[in-house]
Amino acid sequence: MGKYLETGKVSMKAQITYRFDVGVGSIIPFIRVFLAYALWKVLFAAKTEIGGMSFEMMMTYHLVASFLTRLDQSVNMVWDMAEEIREGRFSKYMVRPISPLGHFLAESLAKTLYILLVTLATVAFLAVVMRRILVPPSSLANLAGACLMGFMGLVFLSLLNYLTALLAFKFNDITGWHIMKNNAVDFLAGALVPLSLLPAWIQDVMRFFPFYYVYYYPASLYLGLKTEQFVTGLIVMALWIVLLWGLSVIVYHRFRRIYEGVGN
Repeated sequence: MGKYLETGKVSMKAQITYRFDVGVGSIIPFIRVFLAYALWKVLFAAKTEIGGMSFEMMMTYHLVASFLTRLDQSVNMVWDMAEEIREGRFSKYMVRPISPLGHFLAESLAKTLYILLVTLATVAFLAVVMRRILVPPSSLANLAGACLMGFMGLVFLSLLNYLTALLAFKFNDITGWHIMKNNAVDFLAGALVPLSLLPAWIQDVMRFFPFYYVYYYPASLYLGLKTEQFVTGLIVMALWIVLLWGLSVIVYHRFRRIYEGVGN
């Protein structure tokens, strides 16, 4: 465990070095909140509720979803890992007494921790500016549940992004795969619009898949919605995390056999 903690510390120091980039990056995702405000303000002009949410709840939903989206740092690490594989620098992970997957997760979570501290300031500022159109957490229990589910969602995304990076063993350019995956995750996880706007039968099916619990469910739980699905969500997420963990190990050991370590 010590070597993974050291990996996290190095990653944290790297984030501190580029404070300006991190600061700007912590603001940009929340531009989506203001765009959502302009859109939903028009849609709510003739309605008081859409998808089971009031205007205030909808804006709070987008703020929480944007916050969780920003916390996922593994999505940017895919490019770095893919480049290391293409250029032959990935060999360093094969000769070190450390798991590539463990290294990836430790670095990802360390970056997330630092971004969390920085982004909280942005969220606090927006909460003050938009206090009249935001709602507080429904309860401390629901807030704690949302945090737990959000953490599990980050672990799931890290494993998914690790698997995406491993495609560089087989493909010279994984840009298309990565972009398609990102767009699919944003939609299926509810980062673009709440999943409550979809037909009921689609929501029922999606409850068996992890994306439902990545952004949409933590934000809904924060608002006091869908609370009866909490235990089911924990079980579903735990099963998918175990599945992706095992798949990551299998795929890595299969691909490493064809890796020449000389780059392109």
